[in-house]
Amino acid sequence: MRNAAQRLDNILNDIEINCDPTIGSRECTQFSLDCLALIRHRLPPIASEAAKIVRRYLENQLSLEDVIDTSLKCWQYLDEHYKNVPITDPSVSSIRAVIFPLDAQKTQERRNIVDHLSSFLELVNNVEPHHMQEEELLRVHFAKCV
Repeated sequence: MRNAAQRLDNILNDIEINCDPTIGSRECTQFSLDCLALIRHRLPPIASEAAKIVRRYLENQLSLEDVIDTSLKCWQYLDEHYKNVPITDPSVSSIRAVIFPLDAQKTQERRNIVDHLSSFLELVNNVEPHHMQEEELLRVHFAKCV
């Protein structure tokens, strides 16, 4: 498992060096949504709904305010239902994972894609590992960078 995670981090480093995309870029957000789709059957309703909000935002159907409100709702839900539950719990990880693309829309111009997506992937893989599919998705969404 560690080798697979390290391999993903190496690809992320290549993406950052070659293209330096922002965390709120369409490629980054779409990659995140596609990774969340790999674990959709494990997402609690609030996380599933939050992923739909991000998708609708990308399609210009919702405002940034809707995205920010959804992020706040996810954090409140975690606080109310999982306050003392470790981050490695699959439910906690899935909700926190969906917060990544939500929050990325608020700070779209940040460029620390390695830290951002590496942390995101760690959460997704806490729910259910999909290293090979994630690598394929990185290569598809960031084809010009790897």
